[in-house]
Amino acid sequence: MERARRAEVEVSYEGRDITTPVNQYLELFSYEDVASGESDRMSISMHDVDMRWLDEWMPRKGDRISGSLVLYDWDAFGTVDRLSCGDFELDDISPGGWPVSFSLGAVSIPRDEPFNTQERTKTWEGISIRQIAQEIADRASVELYYEAEEIPIEILEQNKETDCKFLYSVCEDYGLAMKVFSSRIIIFDEEVYEKRASVRTLDREDIIKWKFNSTVAGTYTGANVRFTDPNDEQEYMVSVGGGSRILEINENTDSIADAERKGIAKLNHANKKAVTLSVTIKTDVRVVAGTCVDVTGMGRMVNGKYYVDKVKTSKSGSGVCQMQLSMHRVVERVRLVSVAAAETAAEVAGAGSSYTVAYGDTLWKIAARFYGRGTEYERIYEANRAVIEETAMGRGKKDSSHGHWLFPGTVLVIPQGI
Repeated sequence: MERARRAEVEVSYEGRDITTPVNQYLELFSYEDVASGESDRMSISMHDVDMRWLDEWMPRKGDRISGSLVLYDWDAFGTVDRLSCGDFELDDISPGGWPVSFSLGAVSIPRDEPFNTQERTKTWEGISIRQIAQEIADRASVELYYEAEEIPIEILEQNKETDCKFLYSVCEDYGLAMKVFSSRIIIFDEEVYEKRASVRTLDREDIIKWKFNSTVAGTYTGANVRFTDPNDEQEYMVSVGGGSRILEINENTDSIADAERKGIAKLNHANKKAVTLSVTIKTDVRVVAGTCVDVTGMGRMVNGKYYVDKVKTSKSGSGVCQMQLSMHRVVERVRLVSVAAAETAAEVAGAGSSYTVAYGDTLWKIAARFYGRGTEYERIYEANRAVIEETAMGRGKKDSSHGHWLFPGTVLVIPQGI
């Protein structure tokens, strides 16, 4: 007789396999997988009528626990699929009754406690986001996975913040996604992930429950960031996009290039909630936070490509195993930038001449100064590739990391204005 599909939970506690007692007592297993902005979580609820979890099996906060969900014969007979949830630190223990029930909650943070608890004050200067993340990862004794462009930082203050909170805020300010998973800090460009092919199509019959929302509240067609250059006290207005719904951004920026990056990041972050969709489906190990799915069969209002922001996978003691997906629709991101300043027109007119790199300069900053937008930095790099690479290697670098390593005194040719 053909076996029915089934799901089982595998759990390891401080390196010991406790799969059998967990499944014996299991009421509900839940795993929350978040693309960015917060740590993943895992929870296990069990009955404890013989009070063994309260006594001889008593867990302790701070212990390490890992879990996986194994699916047998799920989509076809003879198949075995696994959803690895990662490694977690036990941070919540909640028994109660009668009858006695026992709940464990765990969060995916590095075992190094200061990463999430110790507040630090530090001034970061002449550094990149990758370098900041690498130093924090090394201090927490975890691996860094960085999949984004090099973003230079002139100066940044970490003021009485934990490394975890500080790094999350830095990534958000500059439009990067960050999560902690299985003792790794993962930083990536969410826009790149949005452009990847969808891992599956969800048709009408695949969706058990759903809720759709389309709103203009809290969304914008453009953003303005004001920046005052400390060198000449000239005020610049960095504008992203346009239209009538403008997000006014008031926060510290250290350059026009910095203002451009933050304006683009904050505008597009706000607009992720313009069109959202929440669906419940049968568990599919291909669908994880940070992937995309195509939705069809739901009418023109709902159909489209969606980016998965959060996945909550639940498996009950009775065997029901489902996923709840929280998603936003993938749309073209706003990147059109203009900089309004009296000096801009004059400097653009002067393009085609040479420029000597000063301390604190970046290609993005130089492009913003001469062309009015930092996104034109590639033109300057290509026109000066030889001298930039030669100078970097002369300073002991393997290469310039595509113009990231730029040294004072380097004479650049600025191509004619656009």
